[in-house]
Amino acid sequence: YVSRMHLRDTSRRVILGTQQFRPSDFASQTNLNIDNAWGILRCIIDLCMKEEDGKYLLVKHPNKPVIRLYKVPDNTFESDDEAFFGEGEGL
Repeated sequence: YVSRMHLRDTSRRVILGTQQFRPSDFASQTNLNIDNAWGILRCIIDLCMKEEDGKYLLVKHPNKPVIRLYKVPDNTFESDDEAFFGEGEGL
């Protein structure tokens, strides 16, 4: 879940939390047809491979059948990793 950092600032966001689903539950919730799931995945991979190296955020619109790929700054989410793992430790 994502929200604005400040009500009037439309350019900065903060991650409030995440949610996990079993793949079969998520597929049925999003009306994903398993038969064409590999085709969808291939299209997303092709889209990502066309982009230059960097960090990206893949977002599905909650009310429309739209997926968007946003480029984010390279240092995005690094402060969260340092707070969680401690400085110098990594994934």
